[in-house]
Amino acid sequence: MMFAATLLSLAAAASAVVLPRAWPSGDVTCGSNVYSLADVKAAVQNGVDHLDDPIGDNSYPHKYNNYEGLDLYCSGESDYNEFPILPSGLYDGGSPDTDRVVFSDNGVYCAVVTHTGASGNNFVSCEGD
Repeated sequence: MMFAATLLSLAAAASAVVLPRAWPSGDVTCGSNVYSLADVKAAVQNGVDHLDDPIGDNSYPHKYNNYEGLDLYCSGESDYNEFPILPSGLYDGGSPDTDRVVFSDNGVYCAVVTHTGASGNNFVSCEGD
C-alpha cells in the first residue's frame, strides 16, 4: 500500500513539471534549405549569445510576436526571440535571408520558421520541426 501511495505522489509531481520543447528529431526543411539538428542548435546558441548584444541592421535576436499563431512547442515560455539560421553557416550580421530559429529568453528552443511560402512578411513553420 505504501509503495502505491509513493508511486501516485511521484506521478502527480511529475505531471506538474513543465518540460522544455524537444529538439527536432531530424533534418528541418525551410523551402529549399535543409538544416541538420546541429545547424539548429548552433543557430539557437548564436542567438542566445547575442541576446545582450544584437547584431545586423534588424538587431537580431529580436522579439518574435507570433502574429501568425504558429505552434511553438516550448511549454511555459512566453517571451520569444527570432534569430536567422542560414544554409551557409552562422549569422554574423549580414543579410538574414528567410529562415529563423525561435527560442525563449532563457534559451529554450521553440521552432524553426521561414518567410518562404508565407504572404507578406509573415512566417510559416518549417517541415520537420
